[in-house]
Amino acid sequence: MRMKRSLFLLLVLIAFGGSARAQAGAVDQIQAVVAGPITGHAARTLTDHLAKHPGVRLCRIDPVSRNVLLHVDPDFGMNEQALRNLFRIHGLHLRCFIRAPRTNAPFHLLDPRSCGHHDSAR
Repeated sequence: MRMKRSLFLLLVLIAFGGSARAQAGAVDQIQAVVAGPITGHAARTLTDHLAKHPGVRLCRIDPVSRNVLLHVDPDFGMNEQALRNLFRIHGLHLRCFIRAPRTNAPFHLLDPRSCGHHDSAR
C-alpha cells in the first residue's frame, strides 16, 4: 500500500512540474475521497470528463488510494454539489470534500479510513 501511495505522489509531482507555468496565477485545490466501487475504468472516465472542463488545470482520481485531486481556477464553474452529482451518476459518492486556495504546503493524501461518512449524504 505504501508503494502505491508513493507512486500516486510521484505522478502528482510530475504533473505539478508540467503545469508549473500555468500555476502563475491563483489556483484552488479540491480534494475528496471516493466512496463506492471505483474501478480503474471509472476513474479514467471521470478524469477525462473533468479534465475537459474550462478552468481545470490538473485532475487525478486514484482508485487505489480513493483520492480525488483537482487544481482549478478560482472561478471554476462546478461547485461542490455539481461535482458530487457527477460522481453519483457513476454510483460513487464524495466524502471529506475540501476546496481551498492552493499553497506550497506539501501534498497529503486523505485517508479513506479516517474520512467521516457524515458528509456523504449532502
